[in-house]
Amino acid sequence: MTAVAGRLAHFGWPRLGGVILLLAVVTACSLGAATPASSTPASGATAGASPDASSAAAALAAALAPLQSASAFGTSVTVDGATVVSASGRSVGSASSVSVTTGSRTVEYIRIPPQAWAREAGGSWVLVAADAAPASPVAVLGAPTSVSADGTGVGAVLTAVYPAAALGLTGGPVTVTVTVGSAAVQFSYTVTTAGKTTISTTTLRPGTAEPIAGPAP
Repeated sequence: MTAVAGRLAHFGWPRLGGVILLLAVVTACSLGAATPASSTPASGATAGASPDASSAAAALAAALAPLQSASAFGTSVTVDGATVVSASGRSVGSASSVSVTTGSRTVEYIRIPPQAWAREAGGSWVLVAADAAPASPVAVLGAPTSVSADGTGVGAVLTAVYPAAALGLTGGPVTVTVTVGSAAVQFSYTVTTAGKTTISTTTLRPGTAEPIAGPAP
């Protein structure tokens, strides 16, 4: 275990990793397993529908383009209908500020590479390595191994496939349903492991360009 991981474990905080967990890592931890038994798109997705793959990839890129410089994001992870993790945050460039709630505990993170900080809500900030704090998910979600679409533009439903490792998991590829709205892009997927059904939903939208500052000295 690294010194950073050990420090986070000492405080009982999740070690989320530099690419935000919001689609995967927390899901795996909440189930007590690292490998999804199955992964399916949310209802309403139509895999393999027109348009072709290049058009679908272009549709995903166009949906995420407004989020590259600044974004706001939120996630809810449920297991058998009960919320086990919720998170919200924003990013500006490579900097991010994220709050993660599990049960009654909330941990806040600020990431301004090459530094990052974490604290339990209302507590004192602790300096950690940048890759121990979550970052914006935009870059990872914009790089699936394949994508198909049902329609284009606002209202399009895309089916994107990502390597498990890119989302913080082990095992086979993960299929994610992407719904393109007029002001937001939603990513959702369902994983069934050991008889439990986990649904993770992440919503991205344009965010304020106000710089993210580190903790006050």
